[in-house]
Amino acid sequence: MRSRDIPVHSKSRRSIVHRDVEVHLFECDLILWDLIILELKVLPFTTFAPAHYAQLIHYLKCWNKDLGLLINFGSTRTQIKRVIWDEPKLEIVQDYEAIKPYMNEMDRQYLRQICKGILAIGQQYGLGYPETMYRKLVEIEIKYRGLSCQVEAEIPAKLDNQVLTSYSSDHLLVENNYLLNIRSLLDWPSRYDFARTKTYLNNLGLKLGLVINFGKRQLQIYGVDSF
Repeated sequence: MRSRDIPVHSKSRRSIVHRDVEVHLFECDLILWDLIILELKVLPFTTFAPAHYAQLIHYLKCWNKDLGLLINFGSTRTQIKRVIWDEPKLEIVQDYEAIKPYMNEMDRQYLRQICKGILAIGQQYGLGYPETMYRKLVEIEIKYRGLSCQVEAEIPAKLDNQVLTSYSSDHLLVENNYLLNIRSLLDWPSRYDFARTKTYLNNLGLKLGLVINFGKRQLQIYGVDSF
């Protein structure tokens, strides 16, 4: 690139910091003309996976660029795919009908604080980042607002009401009351997302959960019950 007088930055890094905590460190392969991000791959197959497109979108979002190229040198012919990122205007969808019948006043207070934190993250960072980052952002924000938040909530595995073992999940547990399942870059959460959260609620003996999607066009928050 430089031999052709193309200005290029290699392995640029940028960190996301929220409330003085480093949340995520991004490193992209190449930036040309300070305009185009290139993500280089050596893949044996001929199509890029959704995760590869998502990775480049994360970089475009972080560096505030709108054009990227996925390049694969691993197949018999070099493959190039163009990826365009257009920052969507944040649209918010909230639906708590499933959990309203099972909430007491304290539950409602917790829900208000949780949702304020989630909406604050959406307003500040928008859409387009990985769910691991949103999970960390929500954890930090909820703790900042005075609520306890356990990461990688431990889920017991039961047989005939006997606990056999437990395993770490990707859910957040807030005030030992609300279980949060955080997704990103989906059009909508899948049935599996809701079913998994419902199963975890039952195994924990809890009744209230939220499926949160920092999606392609919307920030979506759905209540999930254990019944």
